[in-house]
Amino acid sequence: MSEISARTSPPTPPGPLGARVSIRLQIPGESGYHDLLGHLELGNLVRRKDGTTTNFDPAHIVAWRQVPISPTKSGNAFDIESLEKIAQQNWMPEKIEEIGQWQLRSNKGFSFRANSTLPLGGKGFGDPGIELNQAISQVIDFYSELKQPAIFQILPSIHQDLERSIKALGFRSKGEVRFETMRINSPFISDLKDLQLLTSDYPNDDWFALHGDDEIAAELMLRTPSKYLHLYEQSQLVATARAAFTADWAGIARVRVKQEKQGQGLGRKITLATLNEINNNGLEHAFLQVETENVNALALYHSVGFSLHHYLNYSVLEN
Repeated sequence: MSEISARTSPPTPPGPLGARVSIRLQIPGESGYHDLLGHLELGNLVRRKDGTTTNFDPAHIVAWRQVPISPTKSGNAFDIESLEKIAQQNWMPEKIEEIGQWQLRSNKGFSFRANSTLPLGGKGFGDPGIELNQAISQVIDFYSELKQPAIFQILPSIHQDLERSIKALGFRSKGEVRFETMRINSPFISDLKDLQLLTSDYPNDDWFALHGDDEIAAELMLRTPSKYLHLYEQSQLVATARAAFTADWAGIARVRVKQEKQGQGLGRKITLATLNEINNNGLEHAFLQVETENVNALALYHSVGFSLHHYLNYSVLEN
């Protein structure tokens, strides 16, 4: 393997969790080497492109390297853009303006997704329909008039050229996000003993209190037909989730466990309950977004069947 970092002591695989890595292992008592290629999960597990996983002992690592994400092929680029359009409908901003196929979204500052430009239209720069620098200037002016920072939602496997261009102008990524998908093949068994599950078309006052949501957040969520799951323990709301329905997909968001109740398995219970609610509504495809650094959430979502579809980041103009 070229460009492999070798060390005399066992190296720690590169991070963050979710990075695509090539790992070379030497198993005691076996001749030769074993090579793994895939996305790093849980620190000692690699998920291959076909979805299969392999555990490894970090003590057996003799070399590793982080592998850049390959540019997406045009067919996959179309699939990514199609899912991003569905995700936008699941989290519909108050206002959308267009520059060519670019979508300039605003929602009074609530959330990156609803207040960023999504550059649709294919690989490279998308299709703004005008000269690139002029289009970027219009994006900056659009958000400046709203007294908001200019933000691009970048899809790295598609927008490599655009990402380089805006970085030169002072845009900086606020962290890597994973867009995860799964197919729900059958209902899940969810043990809700001593818990009460309330499912409704609207979030209740307890929901808003737990999230600290305001009227702006409520207006955004209620623009899309959704189910809101409230998990109670002895009349106290301990966990929430939202499933929003668009076309043949359901988007899961707002999964939250009350801080003092975290680490008790409630995140798994509310996630399984949400997947069952999606299944009960006749859908079998679900997606969600999770920050790559959120190790615990990633472990949970992968344990129930989610896997990476594509990466994204939100790049904010800082000067």
